[in-house]
Amino acid sequence: MTDTDLDAAYTQLCSTLTNAGQAQTPLVLARFALLAMTRINDRAAIERMIADAAEGLAPAQDIRSPA
Repeated sequence: MTDTDLDAAYTQLCSTLTNAGQAQTPLVLARFALLAMTRINDRAAIERMIADAAEGLAPAQDIRSPA
């Protein structure tokens, strides 16, 4: 895949997410992830990609009320 191909595919993803709207974006991304995993078909590679994607992100905030 060339840089131009990657840019075009990413642009399509962004447009699709915009058209889906904020509420539907997590669903589209989850479906995309599952489809990509089945195409990749390599558990170790998928697990590395998941770890790479999350690297450097802050943990989610716990928004529950204090007890």
